[in-house]
Amino acid sequence: MNAIAKDSVTPVTRRKPRLRSDWRSQAAITVVLVLGAVVMLLPFLWMLATSLSRQANVAMPRVPTLIPEDPSFFNYFIASANLPIVRLYLNSLFIVGTTTVGYLLFSAMAGYAFAKGRFPGKTVLFVLFLATLFIPFETRMIPLYLFIRDLHINNTYWALILPFLAGGFGTFLMRQTIAGIPDDLIDAARIDGASEFRIFISIVLPLCKPTLATLAIINVIWRWNDVLWPLLVTSSRDLQTVTQGLALAGRSQGIYTGVALATAVMAIVPVIFAYLILQRYVIRSVVSSGIKG
Repeated sequence: MNAIAKDSVTPVTRRKPRLRSDWRSQAAITVVLVLGAVVMLLPFLWMLATSLSRQANVAMPRVPTLIPEDPSFFNYFIASANLPIVRLYLNSLFIVGTTTVGYLLFSAMAGYAFAKGRFPGKTVLFVLFLATLFIPFETRMIPLYLFIRDLHINNTYWALILPFLAGGFGTFLMRQTIAGIPDDLIDAARIDGASEFRIFISIVLPLCKPTLATLAIINVIWRWNDVLWPLLVTSSRDLQTVTQGLALAGRSQGIYTGVALATAVMAIVPVIFAYLILQRYVIRSVVSSGIKG
């Protein structure tokens, strides 16, 4: 009996821990990420160091250096001496702020309609709405300019704001997020007598804060760095944005490398700070929207 019992017992095999292989894979991933970060940061660090060097306006060093020999803010003083820098920043803040608020509002409203609304042709209309993402802005730019001109609002703030108050990308991202909100929660609010606008403001929007933050930073980057459209629809210097004004100044000061790079730093630093503050929301909301049907 004991012999039969011993034969019937199946030996339990223990899996050897894979600590060594996990350590190697994590180390490889870390090395790749560090190399990618270095490749992305080196050009910006070199631009920042060169913008702080007065000698860069005379002769660039053959070997790029990240520590200037004569650090000073001379190039920044020269870059902003002949520019209404305060006016440029105020214009950018007003235009970017207005378009961002409108973009978030209309994208959220359209996303709520496509996610929870019931009306005929919803799927077809949503597909057609998304089809606009496949049309480059350069293709739509001339018809849009002619439309703005016919409305007699070119060379005004409206020309810089109205075309960017809604978009297919924002609608898609909000629709994906709102679709994950349980229908029972919205139906319960309707039974309690809440209107659709009250449901949208009090229930839907608070549950979409990460996605709204993502759209905010993406729209800020798009609008802050936009140069082509402002050049097309505005001619007044009072309407120039930071990127537009500094781009024109950098072109005129192109022979002075340090001054030109100083204007580039002044244009992109605010966007970098905004992205660093909200970047965690970008990853969180994009990942969550990609796994929702």
